Amino acid sequence: MKIFFNGYFYNYEKQKIDQASLIFTKKFNISNNFYFNLHSVNENKSKSLNKTYFEKNNAADVLSFPLYKNIDSILSLNPENEEDLGDMFINRKIIKKHSQIYGKSFVEELQFIIIHGLLHLVGYSHKNEIKLRKMEDELMKMVWNEY
Repeated sequence: MKIFFNGYFYNYEKQKIDQASLIFTKKFNISNNFYFNLHSVNENKSKSLNKTYFEKNNAADVLSFPLYKNIDSILSLNPENEEDLGDMFINRKIIKKHSQIYGKSFVEELQFIIIHGLLHLVGYSHKNEIKLRKMEDELMKMVWNEY
C-alpha cells in the first residue's frame, strides 16, 4: 500500500511508517497499488475535524476517514487499479505527549497511531473495542519485533 505524505515528516519517520504499513498490508492482503493520504496537522485543525465529523470538542492523535465500509469491500476491488482508501490526519503534538505517557519513543507511538488509523480505514471501529484492540495488539507485536 502506498502512502501520500502531506505535511512534514522526517525520512526516518517515513521509513518506520512504511514498515508498519507494509506489515498491515501483508496481514490484510491489500494490493500494493492501493493508497491512503496521511496528513500531519496542528491541534486546531485536528480539533476542527473532530468536531465537524465526530461531534467531539477536542483534538485527536489520529482521525481516519475511510472511503470503504470494511476490508471485504476493499478486497473486492480490482487489485490492478490504484484505489484511494481514504485519509488519515495525525497530530504530532498529541503523539509526542502520548509517547511520554506510555513510555514509548515518538516513532513507536507514531507507528501505533498509524496501525490504529489503518484499522479504522479498513472498517474496525470503537463500537467493537475488543476486536479493534485484539487486532491492534497482534499487529503491533509484528511491527515492533521488526526492529
